[in-house]
Amino acid sequence: MKKAFTIIELIITMVILSIVAYIASSLIAKTYIGYNHTNTVNRANLKLEIALNEITNRLEYSIPNSIVKRKSATDTSISSISSAPLDYEVLEWVGMAKDSFNANDTDLKPAWSGFCNIKTSTKNSIVTAGSNLGLADNIIHRLSDNKADFNSSNVAIFFIGEYDYQDIGYINSATNQIGIISSYSTDRLNLANDLISISEMYKIAWSAYAVVPTNFNTTEKTFDLELRYNFRPWINEHYNDSSTPTTTLINNVTVFKTYATQNRVHIKLCIKDRYSLNKTTSICKEKVVFR
Repeated sequence: MKKAFTIIELIITMVILSIVAYIASSLIAKTYIGYNHTNTVNRANLKLEIALNEITNRLEYSIPNSIVKRKSATDTSISSISSAPLDYEVLEWVGMAKDSFNANDTDLKPAWSGFCNIKTSTKNSIVTAGSNLGLADNIIHRLSDNKADFNSSNVAIFFIGEYDYQDIGYINSATNQIGIISSYSTDRLNLANDLISISEMYKIAWSAYAVVPTNFNTTEKTFDLELRYNFRPWINEHYNDSSTPTTTLINNVTVFKTYATQNRVHIKLCIKDRYSLNKTTSICKEKVVFR
């Protein structure tokens, strides 16, 4: 006859099973938290890479001397990035119209050549042989959501010269260092103003860009980064205008620092993300753009 378990044996068995269950559940919980942490780090790295690429891909085509920093989205204090204090939060610049420059037509020429014939040009009429200005105008018109084109006196032309951010229109009206295109023909850009000087090479721009910290969370000590675009300082448009398009680059940012050294712009971006109920992880990345 088989002997039955005693109460003591049952208790011992239950204790042993409880210990095994506790160890097993702890291992499973640690494995799950570890998986969540790894997954969160990978996700955060991807977010950072995408956000930094969005910024640097535009910043590398910035117009010379156009990169500035502002104190904040509401403070009008402004400085060149080369001399701006580190607590200035907003990064702003004018971008070359690279899409219309790189666009190839049937004979593989850029839509605007970037070269000026100074012998046949004047200070308000620029001859640019080898250009397909109709194609360039069409591309700019479409990319700007029909807000900018060569016939609307809102696309700018920049020549190599002695100008800085104060001439572009960030603070006051743009000076005659910057040309405003009013009309065009096959290979000629007519300007609405008389330039102070012209040179052999030029760049065209239809938009400025601004990276703006916003939606500050004082409890979590985080904020969002927004990209604002399709505005033109040279005709007194501002990134804070209600009509300026805005897209969120990344959320839960803890650090956004930018500074310049010689011909380089450094961008440091950090974010934090939650991988369990009361645990977060922080990731940082830094990129350098040559200007």
